[in-house]
Amino acid sequence: MGNPYNQLTLPERYQIEALKELDYSARKIAERLKRSNKTISREIKRCPPGGYCAEAPDLDATTRRQEAPKAHKKSAVVIAQVKTWLDNKFSPEQIAGRMKLESYTGAISCQTIYRMVAQNSWAESLPRKGKRYRRRAGSEAGAHLIPNRVDIDERPGEVDEKEDVGHW
Repeated sequence: MGNPYNQLTLPERYQIEALKELDYSARKIAERLKRSNKTISREIKRCPPGGYCAEAPDLDATTRRQEAPKAHKKSAVVIAQVKTWLDNKFSPEQIAGRMKLESYTGAISCQTIYRMVAQNSWAESLPRKGKRYRRRAGSEAGAHLIPNRVDIDERPGEVDEKEDVGHW
């Protein structure tokens, strides 16, 4: 499956800046940071020629992350609306379905709502307080619970004629 993608951190960018000032190549920097040389060369090309500055690419990455469509889905308005529905005992599945049905701007999935519940400690607002549904144990109502029960096949013939009150 390969390695999952991890963005460069600010300390790594500072290391790139320091090693670039020592005239290290992108390949040598990549070996030191245990990153792909393509990642390092792409990072170096983000700055204007002549020198690498660590703060500018880090600021650009932060801005891109904050302006991504995924970041806008959890706006303050959406969070407030989800909290209101949770307080009214809606499940995350119901909330996600209602948002999609009403073409709500910023509709989110039930999994995102569950993440919001976990991040904000709202488990008490869930219908079952965050616990899984468990079927009730025990015997269900049925013929075996009625004492001295007479089977329907053994009833008297006048019951089938339905002439007396209560036989219909």
